Amino acid sequence: MSFILFAVLTLLMLVAYFIRWRGIFYSLLFITLALFLLVGTGIIPQYLLDKLQQDYRLKPEVQWQKNNAIILLGAGTQKIPYTHQIEPPFFAYGRLSETVIQYQLCQRSKQVCKVIVSGGDPMNNGLSEAEVYKATLTLSGVADNDIITEANSMNTWQNAKFTHRILEADHFDNLVLITSGFHLRRSELYFTHFGIHAIPIRADYMAAKISPLPLWYNFAITDFAIHEYIGIARYFVYNVMGWNNDPVKGNTH
Repeated sequence: MSFILFAVLTLLMLVAYFIRWRGIFYSLLFITLALFLLVGTGIIPQYLLDKLQQDYRLKPEVQWQKNNAIILLGAGTQKIPYTHQIEPPFFAYGRLSETVIQYQLCQRSKQVCKVIVSGGDPMNNGLSEAEVYKATLTLSGVADNDIITEANSMNTWQNAKFTHRILEADHFDNLVLITSGFHLRRSELYFTHFGIHAIPIRADYMAAKISPLPLWYNFAITDFAIHEYIGIARYFVYNVMGWNNDPVKGNTH
């Protein structure tokens, strides 16, 4: 997304240059260089990510109840070249690890502990995120019969929508939502829309690298942050336009 922004600014500069709008050309040049430096040195991405993650810095200690469900949101799948293997991508392992940790803590409380793995196959790799992640979770010690898979969702909105259907059929006293820190604010917004009020726990925390010289890493994570802000803005626009599903009243446990 940041690449598209810089491409558009460059195109506008070229147009302004060739039609001899010097004032606009130099203004666009200044804006482009300033944005390049502010993003590349980490100032803008750090601000954007802090705003997304600041409410989730501390991981809450869950008070496990009689029936608990840990909701794990997928982060895609990775097809290994020249093999038939499909695995979680590197971004997913923090989420998987945190899910296993919370499952083990829940198990120690001697209560019912289920894991709902939500994620279809938006990358068309041949297996759903739910299937791939379930295999990793079982190898990590999560009991097979404690895992509920939701293998149809193609995005975060559908994660919430289809998980709501599962929760309508199964009663849980306590819900925990696990995903990446930068993804939690949007996820909470969507899940709350469907009446799912879960305890949010970040699996990881993404930070920019403040540097005197521009780094490609800062441009990459800026795209992650922008994607989240667009998703949040789209939710409110769709609400105004009446394009979202009707919100679910009360709690879905």
